[in-house]
Amino acid sequence: MAVPKEISRRISITRYFLVIGIVVLHTPPLTPLNQLDGSAFEWFRAFLTHGVFRALIPVLTSISGYLLFASGLHLSPAKLIGKKTASILVPLVLWNLPLAVVLYVVQRYGWMSYDFRASLHPVTLHAWVDAVVGLDDYPVNYPLNFLRDLFVLALLSPLFWQLLKRAPYIGLGVVFTVFLFNLDGPVVLFDAMMVTFYVGALAATQRWDLTRLDRYAVALLLLFVLICFTSIAFGIPNKKFLRLLTLPLVWPAMSLLVDTRFGDLLLRHAKHSFFTFLSHSVVLLASWLVYRRLPSGSLPYPLFWLIAPASIVVLGVVLDRQFKRWTPRLAAIMLGNR
Repeated sequence: MAVPKEISRRISITRYFLVIGIVVLHTPPLTPLNQLDGSAFEWFRAFLTHGVFRALIPVLTSISGYLLFASGLHLSPAKLIGKKTASILVPLVLWNLPLAVVLYVVQRYGWMSYDFRASLHPVTLHAWVDAVVGLDDYPVNYPLNFLRDLFVLALLSPLFWQLLKRAPYIGLGVVFTVFLFNLDGPVVLFDAMMVTFYVGALAATQRWDLTRLDRYAVALLLLFVLICFTSIAFGIPNKKFLRLLTLPLVWPAMSLLVDTRFGDLLLRHAKHSFFTFLSHSVVLLASWLVYRRLPSGSLPYPLFWLIAPASIVVLGVVLDRQFKRWTPRLAAIMLGNR
């Protein structure tokens, strides 16, 4: 099934917009809702990080499910495994392994007093497998747990296809039940991804009209903002059901960016989104470590919060261009042939 040009353009815009949101989401430190200082800035930051951008992540999963089933890869398991190994698993390993080695050296010689997520010294096989591929915990480059789950879901797509071709909407109920009671255990770490991936597959195989709700884009966007604001105002920590509401609210709203200057800017640089996603956490950590060593008060935190993600997005464009220009073969491998 060929993806309509209009939908393809919106997917590119949406992907890059969401990657930028992920960069903002991961800008340290993460402040729990019950520890906000009450300032307007802290509430605004919480609204974006705990509300808007955290709720948007499943949209990426739905897009992946839609594109996989639209391409027909689910019908050729051998081709599916080969393609997804190259496009997801290889980048997952190659963007985690060097960082794991660096972290091991840092921990081995005690070069830095920082509470890293992973402990790689002393060496244990389980810790290293987790650090590199996220077997049952986050990898050392922690945002890449998304790739880990996406690879698992891609491998499960022939199984989803059996549901989709026989009883697609009953299948949605089955997948929702698995999510609701966590019946998949550690198979998929991010709880909402299986449902949203299946919804994307459903949209492709049932040939949904993906522009049908566009006429309500403004109203749906306002509803999404209201839900996110309410979740922050009332300090609701569990966003699992909010993530399921995101897709029908946000996808139509993204039509508002199409054929705008900002949307055109996103579309023009969308090819750099994967590099930005893969590299952003390392650069954010480095910038945070530098910021902590600055003299107290020399750079107010709100300015750091604005400057760091913006700089990383721009740097992602520049570095991705140079990477592909100077080492195209290595870039193709590390970026999954994107």
